[in-house]
Amino acid sequence: MNGRYGVDDLSTALSATGVVLAILGTLFSVRPLSWIAIAVLAVALVRALSKNHAARHRENEAFRSFISKVPGLGSLLSRTGSPRSQASSANFERAKRTASTMWKNRKTTRYLKCKTCGQILSVPRGKGKIRVTCPKCGTKVDIRS
Repeated sequence: MNGRYGVDDLSTALSATGVVLAILGTLFSVRPLSWIAIAVLAVALVRALSKNHAARHRENEAFRSFISKVPGLGSLLSRTGSPRSQASSANFERAKRTASTMWKNRKTTRYLKCKTCGQILSVPRGKGKIRVTCPKCGTKVDIRS
């Protein structure tokens, strides 16, 4: 996959549409619908394997701008974020580093999520029952480490 564009919002939507069409075509025995589903899935695959990043990015941005105008779907798309944007890429890299650190320290540290604000908290393992205070919101939780 080196140098390939990869999966973006449009490819994901095409894949989901293709799967739904394939299921409907199979359930209702409509052969043309199944052929259309195969074509849609093939387009999604070709987009993901493409090396023309500029064209795929333009297509994805046009799709995102169209979907953002559709009531109900626009808010869903804005929550997921574009994997091609700078901010999402930085967030992804940070999440990847955090997951790597958590995996390395899994035997000595317990990680939990604050129920109020979502902050990830780390506490040492093996200390028995302790009270943890979230530094972000101040919520106190009693846990067993």
